[in-house]
Parts: sequence; structure tokens; C-alpha cells
Amino acid sequence: MNKQPIFSPLLKEPLLHFLLIGLGLFLLFAQLNSEEDTQSKQEIMITQANIALIYSTFREENAKEPTDEELKELLRTNIKEEVLYHEAMAIGLYKEDKVIKHRLAEKMKYLFEDVSMADDPSQEMLKAYLKENPKKFTKPYAEIKIELKQAFIAQEQQKENDAFYENLKNRYEITMSDDVRKVLNIPTKKIAKED
Repeated sequence: MNKQPIFSPLLKEPLLHFLLIGLGLFLLFAQLNSEEDTQSKQEIMITQANIALIYSTFREENAKEPTDEELKELLRTNIKEEVLYHEAMAIGLYKEDKVIKHRLAEKMKYLFEDVSMADDPSQEMLKAYLKENPKKFTKPYAEIKIELKQAFIAQEQQKENDAFYENLKNRYEITMSDDVRKVLNIPTKKIAKED
């Protein structure tokens, strides 16, 4: 009565070892990938401000309030646009696109123009500005006070914008290939260092 267990010959089978190892690796990778998927999923937050913007844009364009169904469709369209935008950014579609670069640069200009709101100048400042620019302003102070104030504020804003841009520019190292330097007649780095 020497009974051998049924599983004993199976445990010695290399095919079974291979299958068990494969199953273990499969489960391990499935677990790792499920954690990666939840960690890498980006959130697109739809807020009340988004809904208000969609609502007001529709009202301005159509001269009427959107129905609930129209609002839902506009929201679906907005979500689709957000998803496509995020995907386009993720795969780098913005990188060598001149139109997109130009639009983003324009938005940055508007951004720092909004940020740099100069204070109202005093009368002394305006009179000093008038003395500094006699060719630009030929009429007496009383006649051109508003024009003078606008020109002064524009100049101060431009100074702030230029300073802001220079600050941003200092975050980057701007280099040019020798071909570009040659076309623009700019000395190469080596020559520039010697000067």
C-alpha cells in the first residue's frame, strides 16, 4: 500500500514551474500597472467658474439663455476640448508650431501688461516729464495734461514691461548656432569673449 500522492509527479514537472512563474509575474505586473495608471491619471477640474464662462459666452453669442440641454452639450464640448488640449500638450504638439508660439507669447505680453499698472503720476512728475520731452509736447501743461498723463503712464508701463521681460529672459540661456551668427553678422562666442 505504497500510495504516492497525485501531486508529487506534477510538482516535478518543469512546465508547471514555468506556468506558476509566469502567473506570478503576470499578477505582479498587473498590480504594478494598475497603481501606475491611477497615479498618472491627470485631473481636469470643471468648476462653477467654467460653467459661468460657458453660460455667459453662449448668452453673448446667441442673445438668449441656454437651455439645460444646450448647456450640457456645451459642457461636453468643453470637456472634449480640455481632454484634447491636455493630450496635445502631453505629446508636444505645441513645440514646433509657430502659430501656437506666437499666441502664447501674445498672451504673456497681455499678462505682464495687466500686471504692470503704473500709479497715477503727481503733477510734479508730469511737469518734470514735460520738461524732459519738449519736442514731443509743444503746448502748455494745462492744455495737454490728459495727453501728458497717458504718455507718462505708457512710458512707465513700458519700463516695467521691459524689466519684467528681462527678468524672464534671465531664466534662459539663449544660444545661436554659428550658421545663424554668420547670417546675422554676429561674432561667434569665441570672438565675443576676446573683445
